Amino acid sequence: MKVEVDGVEYEVRTSPKAWPLLALIDDLRLNAPKTLEDADKRGELLERALEKLMENCISPKPPRELWLRFLTIINLVDATAIREASEFFDSFRRRPDTQSRG
Repeated sequence: MKVEVDGVEYEVRTSPKAWPLLALIDDLRLNAPKTLEDADKRGELLERALEKLMENCISPKPPRELWLRFLTIINLVDATAIREASEFFDSFRRRPDTQSRG
């Protein structure tokens, strides 16, 4: 999928390689740290995970100020692909059995 942001065209792609990064990013964002030191460590790890995700999924690699926007786009592209695959699968389940049994 191609998107244009601030006059630059980017290609967005997802792959199984991105899924563990997305899971890690969600964990780091959604689970509260217990201490300030833990927050600092999580922040550094989150930056590294986001950078790796951008390198794997966006071409050319966007500047840091666009990472949140692209994280959202990657999640939407991934969710759309999963929904489309599910709908494709469901279309086969809804078909009447045309083979005769006998």
